[in-house]
Amino acid sequence: MSKIEEALACIADVRRQAAKKQQEAGTTDTGMRSEVTSGAHLDGVTKAISEVFVAAGIPPEWIFDGRTQLELPGFFRAEKRWDIVVAHDHRLIAAIELKSIFGSYGNNINNRAEEAIGSAVDVAKAIRSGLFGTSAPWLGYVFIVKDDEALYQETSFKEPHFSVDAAFQSASYLKRFEMLCSRLVSERLYDNAWFVCLDEESGAYQEPNPEMTWRKFEAAIKGRVGEELA
Repeated sequence: MSKIEEALACIADVRRQAAKKQQEAGTTDTGMRSEVTSGAHLDGVTKAISEVFVAAGIPPEWIFDGRTQLELPGFFRAEKRWDIVVAHDHRLIAAIELKSIFGSYGNNINNRAEEAIGSAVDVAKAIRSGLFGTSAPWLGYVFIVKDDEALYQETSFKEPHFSVDAAFQSASYLKRFEMLCSRLVSERLYDNAWFVCLDEESGAYQEPNPEMTWRKFEAAIKGRVGEELA
């Protein structure tokens, strides 16, 4: 099993343990929410990404991936907390956002889009304003969704005044999530994205878009590091 497979299996394991704690405590949501809110279920993925930077030549002390020193300045807000920050000598080398959804797709899909777009626009303006010096950082986006039947359901829209983009018509939640990630990259809000669907029971995963796989995300990180260390 590769490191990234182990990391994804860890997500499923953490969530299974949280669900078990809920049942034992007689609660319905609190335990799971605490795991997700703390980010504990993504710790394995965070570590795997950080190890890519180290393997590519970045000293470990340049990488911040724990619970502290993750705040970066913004333009529309004073600061924003990222999940992985790579910085040294007042230079921001990279910043990565990790997000996940494990249900309630209809309620969460717009929230995730607004978060991703807002963070990217904010940091882009901060870069142009000189808050990170003269060099532009590499921005990465990781999005993990639960692979279940609801993910493949066709979605509907309210269109009281105008029609939605034709690309969204008859699209499943899976397709909409994929489009979000691909458009974030194609519109250069992020430099690269990894989009993965995870089976919570088995730990198996799929990567629906061949342009947004772990292998390509890893290669993009190594390319960025190569530029930085050249």
